Amino acid sequence: MIATFSLHLPALHRSTFALAAFAAAAAAQVPDGHVVFGSFASGPAMQGIYFTHPRDPAALPVAVSNLPADLNNVGAGSRGVAALARRASDGAILAGERAPGGASVDFWVLRLSGSAVTLAQSFSCGTSAGVGEIPQFGQLPDGRVVIAATDLQAGGQLAHFFNNGGYNWQGLSILDPVSGAFTTVPVSNWGSFVGVMNGMAVSRDGSRIWLGAYISSTSGALWEIPVNGGTAGIAAQLPFGASNVTVDLDGTVLVTTLNGPPNLFRYDPVATSLTPITTATGPLNAIGVEGATGNYVMATASAGLPPRSLVWRTPTGPENLLQNPGLSTISSLDVNPNPESYGNGTAGTAAYAWRLAPNPGGLPEAGNAGFSLTVAASVPMTAVGLFAVGFAPIAPLPVFGFDLLVDPTSVIGLGATLVDEATLPLPLTAGPGLIGTQLFVQAIFLEPAAFVASPGVSLTVL
Repeated sequence: MIATFSLHLPALHRSTFALAAFAAAAAAQVPDGHVVFGSFASGPAMQGIYFTHPRDPAALPVAVSNLPADLNNVGAGSRGVAALARRASDGAILAGERAPGGASVDFWVLRLSGSAVTLAQSFSCGTSAGVGEIPQFGQLPDGRVVIAATDLQAGGQLAHFFNNGGYNWQGLSILDPVSGAFTTVPVSNWGSFVGVMNGMAVSRDGSRIWLGAYISSTSGALWEIPVNGGTAGIAAQLPFGASNVTVDLDGTVLVTTLNGPPNLFRYDPVATSLTPITTATGPLNAIGVEGATGNYVMATASAGLPPRSLVWRTPTGPENLLQNPGLSTISSLDVNPNPESYGNGTAGTAAYAWRLAPNPGGLPEAGNAGFSLTVAASVPMTAVGLFAVGFAPIAPLPVFGFDLLVDPTSVIGLGATLVDEATLPLPLTAGPGLIGTQLFVQAIFLEPAAFVASPGVSLTVL
């Protein structure tokens, strides 16, 4: 049996959407499903950090306020945000800056209330020689961060090698944001590296660093480096200089370039093959993956079509213009997943998890009549149970041998049968009435010997 639940305001009055305190705190960062992006410029200009809706081009970007001066349009020289990502564990924004000569090149951890920074913590990666920057960084599963830094003066934290290429000192280190300690990634053959580090990502298992090199307008490379150091190897030669690197949901590597076309490439580390992806955007400066759909969000460069804009596309295209905000160079972006899992499930013979990356039902967007949530068992399993649909999460509450994660005072139970997986259709009506509605769902099943449960899943209607 497949449960069906049609969401519309007369049935679920919005006055019941009271959230637990910890959920409200988590939501006070990048809004659910939204894109967060950063920009930089030479001298005072429209630069900083912004949120934008993932599909509505009429929804203007929201500027993050109370930013540190180094990340904002304050001061002289090249300043602003060169790299940016959202930290899933607490929703904080991580940012790497672009700094003028003589200034500290800093990595930032930003905590927000709404769209305002309430706490900013910085970690110096060295001193800028000319236009020092953190072009990109990657997050490890244990919370540490792999950071690349370029155009540094000698003697600093990440000044590891100098290749006489006009980019001064460069380097890779792993930062522990809790202790503040840096650990150098020792690479035995930095002398073979040509050009400048201009993009970087970490494999999903945290074992490898993918490093994109910009050599010239007609040359680039993708390097592979063990996260604990060793010998760097060229995974693929690029026909143009790399500008950004990310890892797709399937573990393949996406690389954007500042010249071309083509301006987007996929590297398969299993087949060791590089494949160009046709785009119509011109030069690209950044790329991110929208977890719920598997689609790409991309930032065009100053020579892009249109310039300094955000676009989204399916992996096969075409592009859809999201924003042309008239800001400085858009350098980096990330997406807050929506829907998103929370808490821990209670396993039995099988463990149960939500299929969210991608979600078979897509985005929880108003008007998505096919929206749904799917839970899957870790081993073949048939079980009966229910979906608990509510309007607030709770701290784990032990009941009948499992931990309940949805507020029982506002819960609706919908019967379901699981045969390896079970789907809860949640058709979303069109119109503005549902936008901002938050739902929390948990799947509960009776195995032969015990009750079991999935983690919770939260969503916000866009």
